[in-house]
Amino acid sequence: MSGTSSEMLQEVTTSEEATIELACRFAEEVSLSGILTLSGELGAGKTRFARGIVRAMGGSERAVSSPTYAIVNEYDSAQGTIGHMDAYRLSGEDELETVGWDELLERCAVVLIEWGERIESALDMPRYDVRIDHVSEHERRITITRIEGL
Repeated sequence: MSGTSSEMLQEVTTSEEATIELACRFAEEVSLSGILTLSGELGAGKTRFARGIVRAMGGSERAVSSPTYAIVNEYDSAQGTIGHMDAYRLSGEDELETVGWDELLERCAVVLIEWGERIESALDMPRYDVRIDHVSEHERRITITRIEGL
């Protein structure tokens, strides 16, 4: 993939609430819009991070659930609709049409994509990539990188 990237933030959180709060601070600092990918192994905290984004945008974080089976969830917020997609069960970008990808991008202020690396070739646009790694049972290293796109 072409484009430039720059690491914006790396921080270790020690609780689920700290992960949510980091996501809130990040969303408020950058006036988030567009695409944000969330990657990390199962249980890393991708959906927790998504809850923080929804909270920061004035939505109900209690409405946020993993979109694993639905593939796409949408949430209302003060700043517009937030799309929350799980690309884990997609076999690749060829399946994006089946989930209404173009329409999702048009109607949502922000689209959060868990397992975005599975459709990376379709993400040739400016975005933020969030990588969440287990450091220990309660610690997560969260690295946020700005991708400029093509």
